[in-house]
Amino acid sequence: NDIGTDIYFLTSGVVRVLITPSPDREVILGDIEAGGYFGEMAAIDGQPRSAGILAVTDATIARMPATVFREVIHRYPDVAEQLLLQLVSRIRTLDQRVNEFSSMHVKNRIYAELLRRSRPDPTDQRRAIVSPPPVHSDIAARVSTRREMVARELKALERAGLMSKRRGAFVLNNVPELMNMLHKD
Repeated sequence: NDIGTDIYFLTSGVVRVLITPSPDREVILGDIEAGGYFGEMAAIDGQPRSAGILAVTDATIARMPATVFREVIHRYPDVAEQLLLQLVSRIRTLDQRVNEFSSMHVKNRIYAELLRRSRPDPTDQRRAIVSPPPVHSDIAARVSTRREMVARELKALERAGLMSKRRGAFVLNNVPELMNMLHKD
C-alpha cells in the first residue's frame, strides 16, 4: 500500500512479489530476476501498490519516475508492446492460479506447483527434476496452504514412489502418473 508511483528495474539479483494478508501468512505471486521490473501498475494508474517486494538475493535496482515511464511508453511503441505482453502473461498466470484455487484440492495444487517448477530429466523422459528443492513454506505460500500440509503431501508422494529426494533436488519419478492424478481429481 505504498503510495509511491516510481517503477523499479532489477539490474541484478532476484526479488519476490508477495502479499501479506496477515502477520503470519504470505501469498507469493512470483519471483522477478535480473532484467525484470516492478511497480509498473502504480506508475500507470497512480494507485497504491498492490503487493510487496522482498529481496531473495542481494539485488541492485534502478528507479524511474512514473512520468518518465509513461513518456517512454507513449514515445516508443516497442516498449508499450512489451509491457502489454508482460501484463497479459501475468493476467493469464493469475487466471490459472484462481482456477486452481477454486477447483483443486490442496494436494493437487501442491502437485501442480511441483510440476511447474520442474524441468525434464535428460536421462529419463518419465522423470522431472525440481532443483533447487523449494522449502515447504515457499510452496505453501504459492498454493495458499500451510507448511505442514506441504510436508504431509510430499511425504505421501515419497511413500507412493512418485517423488524422491536427492542432494539439491526433488525428483518427480513418474510425471505422467502425477499429471494423471491432477486430471483425475
